[in-house]
Amino acid sequence: MKSSMVAAVTAVFSLALLAGCKTNKPEPASGPVPAPAITMRPTAPPVAKSEDSGDTMAPKILAWDATRKEYRAKPGEMSAPFSFSLTNVSSGTVMIYNTETTCECTVASLPSKPWTLPSGGSGTIQASINLSNKVGTVTNSFVVFTSQGNRRLTLKVFVAEKK
Repeated sequence: MKSSMVAAVTAVFSLALLAGCKTNKPEPASGPVPAPAITMRPTAPPVAKSEDSGDTMAPKILAWDATRKEYRAKPGEMSAPFSFSLTNVSSGTVMIYNTETTCECTVASLPSKPWTLPSGGSGTIQASINLSNKVGTVTNSFVVFTSQGNRRLTLKVFVAEKK
């Protein structure tokens, strides 16, 4: 029961911080509050927002077929498909936790969450951009969050005007 209360309070506090909750006046202290004696371990590593994450993966961890891809859409095409192949070239297992896109029109999907990629293992991440109401050049990206750092992958689409 006590650990449930601590977890609930911690969750509410974390959500308030993420939401940018601010108060105008500090609350008066009513005495010292003892720290909880429970040590909680996260089930997944903390994930930063993509604008904060950039490209933090060391070399010789994951080998990618490319980190930037382009697609030339045909007139009237509604979606631009992309496929990024990768191989774990490190000596250990790499956990791929999630992806985060820069735009709602972009989707990137992993084979599973989390995705465990053993040394020498390989696979593919599928991505697409919804081209509805888009003309000209569209450039978006997504970040792949792993146990060995983050990798930003960039998608560029040339969208022809409808005739």
